[in-house]
Amino acid sequence: MLETLLNDVQTAAVLCNQFGDSGKGKVIHALAPWADVIARGTGGNNAGHTLILNGQEMVFHLIPSGIVYDHEGKINIMGNGMVIDLEELCKELDQLDTRKISYNNLMISQDAHVIMPYHISQDQQKNQSLAQGGIGSTGKGIGPCYTDKIARRGIMIGDLYDVDRLVKKIKKAELFYPEQKIDDGAIDDFIQKIKPLAARIKPFVRDTIQEMHQFYNQGKKILLEGAQGLLLSIEYGTYPYVTSSDCSLNGTAAGVGLSARAVDLPLGLVKFPFMTRVGGGPFPTELGGRDQEEYCQQPGRTLESELQLYEISSTREFNLESNQVRYDRRHPAILRMMNDSDPCTKAVGIRLAANEFGATTGRPRRIGWVDAVAARYAAGINGPYFVLTKVDCVADTGHFNVCYGYNTNGTISPLFSRDSEALRGVSPEYKQYEGYSDLRDLTSYDKFPQSVRKAITEFEWFTKGKVVMLSTGPKDNQIIVKEA
Repeated sequence: MLETLLNDVQTAAVLCNQFGDSGKGKVIHALAPWADVIARGTGGNNAGHTLILNGQEMVFHLIPSGIVYDHEGKINIMGNGMVIDLEELCKELDQLDTRKISYNNLMISQDAHVIMPYHISQDQQKNQSLAQGGIGSTGKGIGPCYTDKIARRGIMIGDLYDVDRLVKKIKKAELFYPEQKIDDGAIDDFIQKIKPLAARIKPFVRDTIQEMHQFYNQGKKILLEGAQGLLLSIEYGTYPYVTSSDCSLNGTAAGVGLSARAVDLPLGLVKFPFMTRVGGGPFPTELGGRDQEEYCQQPGRTLESELQLYEISSTREFNLESNQVRYDRRHPAILRMMNDSDPCTKAVGIRLAANEFGATTGRPRRIGWVDAVAARYAAGINGPYFVLTKVDCVADTGHFNVCYGYNTNGTISPLFSRDSEALRGVSPEYKQYEGYSDLRDLTSYDKFPQSVRKAITEFEWFTKGKVVMLSTGPKDNQIIVKEA
């Protein structure tokens, strides 16, 4: 069925139509065998794409997750629109070495910008906190790096190989980061730290825009790997609670040197029937509203702290990427919480059932019902094709809801607003649907429970979109093509 979906497609894009964390890694992994080129064009190591490879979980923060197909000659590109932490990139290369996964066909844009130590320090000091309505940056230096790019004082990958030019650019930063004390000694330290990292990646540095144009003109099949989500886009998201890049179809394509019109099949991912958000910002369908937002912002909130709080046993599994916490996601206590009348308790149940904790930060993700108003808005920018993910995670709930309107002082509107304060003031208008049991063994859409199919049909009608794929579990074969 994937072959039918991809028939006559040269360029496809996997994007998120929500607040990110929607399961792009798995969908990219499913489509990668079709592609000749897999390319990422926005963000940095503030994103995390998770996939299951040979039963083991792998998380990529920078390198496109299609790198696991490098041995088949597939080209993976880190595009001009990205910002790159050299140390973190080399750590990912180390992990690939340890797993004996080749990266001979990796290409890194000479025009991508470099995250410097002073970017990280600035971000952690000024943007990371969620206190007093803070944005809740990941603290990875992404925002300050993009700020320097826009202000035309950024350091690009190509600059790393001209020491005089590199030193000149770092000295310019001293004017804009006075609290970071970028003196001659600090500059020498930066250079000494950067040299071996730059030398390691030099064989992969290319003019990737020219390379991409050549691949496109040759008729190569291209898969664009989105990062984060449309509602976090600097252009289209809930400003100022957004990321620093344009993670829409437009930004993703531009970030690898293509026009959005070159994309034949833009796939917008939507968690269904629940959705999530990490960090601060408005979330109209959030279960528990401000109470849950404040709960998730509390220091020390992690997966393990929640498991301990609700007396759910767990174990740690050490692997090459991280220390994975293992627990029974269908534990009776979790199922009880998923069906609790208290919305905050229900949110905890869904979060634990779906393991909704940030791949980059480890923070608990805020939980809400799927927002069809926001999805319709996203489809107007990213295109009409939807992929529904994590549909299996809320199995055994008594009911689920879909939001089809925003109520503001008695006036119901089907329109999304980027205005954060306006979104804070709306109440979701829900339609309730009957719950369902486990979906993970289903192999075709016509075997889905009637309530799910009804909800999807009405979601499609409202959003003017078309659901083409559904994910019913974490494994590669737990994906169903609904329509082609």
